[in-house]
This record gives sequence, C-alpha cells and structure tokens, in this order.
Amino acid sequence: MTMTTRHSFARSIAASIATLCVTASALSLPLASHAPPVTVKLKSGAQFKGEVGQRVRVQCMQGASEVTLEGTIVKGDAKMLVLSVDKAGKASNVTILAFDLRSVDAIGASASLAPTTATPAGAPGSAAAGASNSASAASALIPNIFVLPLEGTVGIGMRHEEIEQIGKEADKIGPGQIIVLLIDSPGGLVIEGDRIHETMKELKKRHRVVAWIKRAISAAAFTSLHCDEIYFMRVGALGAITMFAGQTAISGSELEAWLKKVGEVSEIGGRSSFIGRAMVSAPQLLSYDIPEGGTRQDAIFYDTMQGKYPLSNEKENLTLNADNAWHCGFSDGTADTVEELAVCLQLNGWKEASDVGRKIHENWQKLLKDCVEQKTKLLADLENPGGNDDAAMMGARIKALTELIRWYDRCKAGMVYEAPNLPEDVDILKKQLAEFKKALAQMKRR
Repeated sequence: MTMTTRHSFARSIAASIATLCVTASALSLPLASHAPPVTVKLKSGAQFKGEVGQRVRVQCMQGASEVTLEGTIVKGDAKMLVLSVDKAGKASNVTILAFDLRSVDAIGASASLAPTTATPAGAPGSAAAGASNSASAASALIPNIFVLPLEGTVGIGMRHEEIEQIGKEADKIGPGQIIVLLIDSPGGLVIEGDRIHETMKELKKRHRVVAWIKRAISAAAFTSLHCDEIYFMRVGALGAITMFAGQTAISGSELEAWLKKVGEVSEIGGRSSFIGRAMVSAPQLLSYDIPEGGTRQDAIFYDTMQGKYPLSNEKENLTLNADNAWHCGFSDGTADTVEELAVCLQLNGWKEASDVGRKIHENWQKLLKDCVEQKTKLLADLENPGGNDDAAMMGARIKALTELIRWYDRCKAGMVYEAPNLPEDVDILKKQLAEFKKALAQMKRR
C-alpha cells in the first residue's frame, strides 16, 4: 500500500498574498553565531531582523484565522519567511509570505543575535516618521493584479510566449505581483507543454501565479498544476492529461516518464503526485481520506481505492470538477466573477494593475484569426492564380507564396497548426518559391 499526504497543509491567502507549503522533509538548522542574517518584512511594513537557525514564534494568517507557529528560520527576505517546524513528529518547511505575517518574536535569544523585535521600516527619526514610513512600506507591498486569459488549443491559442509577456509586465512593478491565468482550453501540443513548464517554473520565482479554471484539459491541466493556487469556476473542469503519439495513447517507458513528470509537477504546486498521475492514465487509481478532526487540507491520498472518497477508477482518467476539487483540498476556492475571486484571495477588492494581460490575449487572438483568414485566401490564390498568360499567373503564384512565407514570422502557430495546415519547416515553401522564380525567368526569356 502506498500513501501520500498533500504537501500543503494550508494554502489560503490573507490580505493579498500567502501560501503555506509543507514539504515532506526539512533540516532543522542549529543556531550559530556565523549564521546568515535575515531581514523579514511583515504585513504592517515593520521588519524582523534575525538569522538562519534562530528559533522564533510567528503569528500569521491561515485562511481566515490567525495562528501561532514555532520553528527555526531556514531563510527569509522581503517576500517571505521559511520556517522548519515540527509537524506530526516530522520536521517540515513552511513558507509564509509577507502579507500573512503579523508578528515574529525570537525564542531564547542570545546576545549575539540581531535585534529580535519587529522594527518599523525607516526607524531613524521620530516616532511619527517611523509610523509614516511603515505605512508607506505596507502600501508599497500591496500586490497588483494582472489577468491573462489563456484560451484555445495549447500551442495555438494558449502559448508560453503570452505567459512570458505578462511576467515581464509584472516585473516592471516589482516581484510579488498577482498573475491570474484565466484558463479555458481543451489541451493541445505536448511540445508546447514542455515550453510552458519551463516558463511557469521561472515565473513562480518572481510572482504569485494563480490559475482560475473554466476548462483545463490535458496540456492545459498540466499548465494549471504548476500553480500553488487553483480556483475553479462552478462549471470548471481540470484533468485528463493523456499524451498521444498520433492517434494512440503512449505506453511503456514513454508513459512511465510522462507519469513521473506530471506527478512531479503536481508536487511543484503543493499537491500529491498521485493526483497528477491519475489524470494521465486510467489504471492509476486515486482515493482519499480526511482524518478525524482534520480538514480538507489534511486529506490523505492513496493510489488505491482504499480511501473513503474515490476520485478515479481504472476505467477513465481523473477529471476534477469544482465540487470534488474543493472537498479533497485540491482547489483553493470557487468563483465565477472577479469579485468572488477577490474574496477567495482575501483581498479587500478587485483592482487590476492594468488591462495589459487582456490586451496581450486579444492581440494574439486577433493575429491568429487574421493569419488563418489570409492563409486561406493566399492558398486559393496559389492554386488558382489570376492572369492572362502563364507568366502573369506565375507572378501571382510568387506573390501569394511570398506572403505565406512572411506569415511564418508573424504567426507560425497559425500557419502550421490551424487548418489548412502547412509544413512546419518554412524552407519547404522557400524552395518552392525559388523554383517558381526560376520558372518565371525562363518564361520571360522565351
């Protein structure tokens, strides 16, 4: 019997940003005078100065409740504090982001430690100036919201390029912004899923990336699993990450490698690897229990049907809906509107930094539509060129083929993956163009 628990014992958010991610193992670092110093910012804008290995008592938000944790500092900075805490007899790392922190106090501090009380940012000066600076720091840390709709087939309508663009826009303000990926996709290309995988790993290092699910199937579900926070619309669905080679589902070593990768990505988002694996292949069973006195975040997952609550049997791949995703702790909330999502995120209101993400989406969708329309027209011109003689007709073909080649630079996805499909290698078209030009030259000489 194999069993795993969800890595995140609480991934709720307070005020603007927070995720408590628990890993299966962590080292408790001994206190030492040469330990690296850390400066941690609190929600109030105040600072705690300590060092790695120091024992502290932390008050922080866990969902709608304020809780107290005791542990050893693993690392800390302006964005987060990582503690090694004892959980069920095991040392586990807990990450608490700045907006969840209410207070940090040293336990058993020694004279060699840095100041152990929270110090207002900009402490030099009067008390009034300190309070003003503290308020300014808190205001500066309030994250902005960027919404990026991701619609259509992965690799065509939904691509890594747009995710990279919204990340760069958020970078202009600074780290720690909220990026909401509004996903409505039936899945798509595996190769694009690999590119999104690398993009998402980098983006999460800088910003708080949230998936908001209307439909996330196959490669779109794979994308969503990277996010520490996943929210469903009431009609939302996520799962069925089957990989195909042509029209046939992969098997053997290729399937094993894909199961392993999806399981790892599930863990990257703070969830049981069994959940991701059950989305890949029907024989991968999945059920769960909620311990007596526990909550949905304490769900224990099994790759068998021994749990009280079944999720996936041997007949079909796992696809979660809003209800069972919430009950098993996979989902962080359900929202159909941005106002409802703001409540789930525990924000005071919904305020987007700009509409740049929506424009990125609209611009790409428009370009994709224009590409398909122009491609269809140009292919018709190529097949049935206008002109009163052979030379004129060849000239029309050359003009159409030249325009088709130009579209490869502007919208290759539309040229290759949207019907009517053209070769992925544009050099094939370029060779044909060279032959057309040679033929035209011969016609003119005659």
